[in-house]
Amino acid sequence: MRSAPRLDLVVSIALAWLILLSPNVPGQAPDLRSPEKNVRADDPNDLTIAELLAAHNRYRASEKKPPLKLEPRLIEAARAHARDMAEHNQLAHEGSDGSLTKDRVRRIGYFYQEIGENVASGQATVSAVMRSWIESEPHRENLLGDFTQMGAAVAKGSDGENYWCVDFGRPMPPVDPKTSPGELIEALNQARAAEHRTKLKPDARLASVADRFAREAAERRTLQVKDREGRTPFRILEAEGYRARRFGTTISSGEGDPRKVVARWLGEPRERGALLSNFERVGVGVATDLDGIPYWIILLAQGASR
Repeated sequence: MRSAPRLDLVVSIALAWLILLSPNVPGQAPDLRSPEKNVRADDPNDLTIAELLAAHNRYRASEKKPPLKLEPRLIEAARAHARDMAEHNQLAHEGSDGSLTKDRVRRIGYFYQEIGENVASGQATVSAVMRSWIESEPHRENLLGDFTQMGAAVAKGSDGENYWCVDFGRPMPPVDPKTSPGELIEALNQARAAEHRTKLKPDARLASVADRFAREAAERRTLQVKDREGRTPFRILEAEGYRARRFGTTISSGEGDPRKVVARWLGEPRERGALLSNFERVGVGVATDLDGIPYWIILLAQGASR
């Protein structure tokens, strides 16, 4: 006798502004070729993945949401969890090894800004499981969430039930230490222009120290504006003969888009006051930790004499 279909979900998990993550677990390199092109017509599971993608995008289009794309690593994570649930005949987000969604996607090298997961069991078809998720408000929020990618899978348990898993993600955008600081300065100067503030001028010496502190912050996974010897960036600058009437700094992690970094800083009264005040020179550093999480530091100076 078949049991009634069941649902479970993980609501969207946004990267915390100051989040610290565990190192990525090495594993087999994922196939990064287009999964849409690699769907096999003779593989029922691949056809189900394609059908799930189409069903999600039809529903998102009906709600004026942009389409999702298949992501090989999310497919891998969803497939592993669907099989795990099927092997144990248990609907859950926690794997039999104690892993959660965030653990499973990081394990296979997916660096994200936001993730979510919908699971279900007992539904016989894609249309049936989609109907179950759409009729459940929390699952529907994931279906329409601010994601750009998804992976999906279904596995049959020894109890004869189908176990479904869809993992959603919005990946961390790539950060280039050579170009991203300039993009951040440009975004900041646009914000300053809107507030009738003068443009900040890039300063190579500020940038050099900022880069050093960003790399150390990423290595240590800390947001303290002090190095291992307890020195601040400004003490180092002064020791090197850099003088200024006033210094300022802001450090953060968890966002890869320079424009969004600026927007978040400007959304905080303390940071906003500093970034829009009468500083004249700026240096920016950025580096990523082992999980691809970027660490940003901005150094500001007024009345600099070098």
